[in-house]
Amino acid sequence: MVTKKEVDKFIKNQKSIHLYKKVQKALRDVLLAMSDEDYRKVTKNLILMVVHETSYGQLMYHSPVKSKFKILQLSVAKDIDINILRWIIAHELGHATQGRNWRRGDDEKLEKDADKKAEKWGFKKTKAIQKYGDKEYTGIKKLYKRINKK
Repeated sequence: MVTKKEVDKFIKNQKSIHLYKKVQKALRDVLLAMSDEDYRKVTKNLILMVVHETSYGQLMYHSPVKSKFKILQLSVAKDIDINILRWIIAHELGHATQGRNWRRGDDEKLEKDADKKAEKWGFKKTKAIQKYGDKEYTGIKKLYKRINKK
């Protein structure tokens, strides 16, 4: 199993989460629940971009990498429930184990796979999480509709 010391070092090296204690805690909980193999796969060349809900953007400098890297972007509501945040992080890191982006024809396959990974690590999609996701998804659809009208 991955050690707390190793996880804390990874978290400390993530430049954009130093102000977000709740994100650090949720990320730590998720990473510590993983097998060594999953942890290595997920964290290899992973860069987190975490911003609070009222942030319009963020630029961060990172050390150069020699191979493909992954960026996990999180926009975090100040009052988000820690269990929902843990699940979101676990689900998104589930995508990191897939090794590729979504392709036409994937439909919901990659989403369901990421849900299964999150559940494997101990973060099941509860009704509260589903309700939160539905609310956020509806808001995003309305925003895109408004943007595309202009």
